[in-house]
Amino acid sequence: MIRRRGAAAVLLAMLAACGGGGGSAGGGGDPPPPLQLATPGVSVIKLRSGATSWVALAEKARSPEIPTKPQRQLLISQADGRSLRLSHLPPDGWSLLDFALHASGEISLLLASDRELRLQRLSAIGQPLRDQPFVDLQVATDAFVGDPLSGRDHQSLLPHYTRDAARLAAIGEDVALAFRSGRHAVVLHRLAYTATDGFAKQWRRLVEPGVFIGARFITSGTFDPFKSLDQQWRVALDADAQGRIAVAVSLHDTDLLDGHRQHFGEALDPAVANGLLLSQFNGSGQRLGTALIDTRQRSELHALRWVGDQVAVAGRVRTLQTPEGWDGFLALVPAGATAASAYRVLHADAGDVVFDVALRSDGRLLVAGSTGYTQNPAGASISEDAKPLLGLLSADGQWQQRITLVAGPRHNQLRALASRADGSWLLGGMDNGPGTHSADANTALLTADGYLREQRL
Repeated sequence: MIRRRGAAAVLLAMLAACGGGGGSAGGGGDPPPPLQLATPGVSVIKLRSGATSWVALAEKARSPEIPTKPQRQLLISQADGRSLRLSHLPPDGWSLLDFALHASGEISLLLASDRELRLQRLSAIGQPLRDQPFVDLQVATDAFVGDPLSGRDHQSLLPHYTRDAARLAAIGEDVALAFRSGRHAVVLHRLAYTATDGFAKQWRRLVEPGVFIGARFITSGTFDPFKSLDQQWRVALDADAQGRIAVAVSLHDTDLLDGHRQHFGEALDPAVANGLLLSQFNGSGQRLGTALIDTRQRSELHALRWVGDQVAVAGRVRTLQTPEGWDGFLALVPAGATAASAYRVLHADAGDVVFDVALRSDGRLLVAGSTGYTQNPAGASISEDAKPLLGLLSADGQWQQRITLVAGPRHNQLRALASRADGSWLLGGMDNGPGTHSADANTALLTADGYLREQRL
């Protein structure tokens, strides 16, 4: 079953037309004005662009819950990319987790219930092509290092505490699918796609064995601005044009380091407590190696992207025990690397976090995120005041310039970047969002507005 947004889609389309319609601004072949799309009530958290069109993932703000049930929708542009064609919703009882945009313009979707995953395929204009369950019976017997009883449901494709533990990436018209199971193992599949057979499994690999993972809760507050509470359960995934696949997982609140070391027999420093593991595979499923990134202090993984012949991983790291003590971080890991990798701290103003990384045509990097926030040094409460962050870095990740963006009211996040064929960039994010306690006394304040804007960078 596939649903589309009705009246809300009309509203969004009207806003799109007001901001950046399809016609030229005047006679004589003048270029159209830059796209300025408002998405009231939902923030844009992911963007991908084709030759002229684009696809975005938008999310509604929700209070912390167990399991985490993301409320997301897909936004699909008109063919010329100048306005919104439609918004696409998952069936009742399901969460839309992720999407992959293919070279053909077709779109693959990944959906989750509390225990199951399913895959959908849409045409470039959003017409349903395929809807099928994803089945993996091997999850019940995947390796576990430690006490397997800490995994509550060994038959489940997802952990008990969150649905948001699976990701999708395009490999041509095929997809890579990574997820953390109810047994806490991280599993990677490559699936071929044809119109006749739908999604068909090509190979399966165990990225990480099951291990103990601790749960994290807040004692007060009505919003988790950076989704810190289920960080330890999530996976990050990307694939490049060569079919190489990268999967990253955070170490904090887990026994992953010991589990990886014992299961794969790799010499990882047992003293490391914070950071992440980045594993790479080729298109045939051969494991190319795993790199350890030791952040020394507590950190959160928010971004993973292939940038040329290296993998960029980014997020935030706590560098000081103060309200302004969180900074962004970026590590650039060469293709196939197995050695421990260093990272750079990125600081603009007060607290910082990086949500996305993108490669420019000149080889330099762009990072998107949020800055100027504060956080309780003894807890998880994050301020309502936060500004959008857009930074220009050198090819090796050194900070060069903060690019000024107009901030909206309340909490601001720049979440996603996508380059366009004409050299412009699409920026997606949130403004007028809540901090941790913004809606404590008034649930109407548990809302955020989003945007998708075109800009020359």
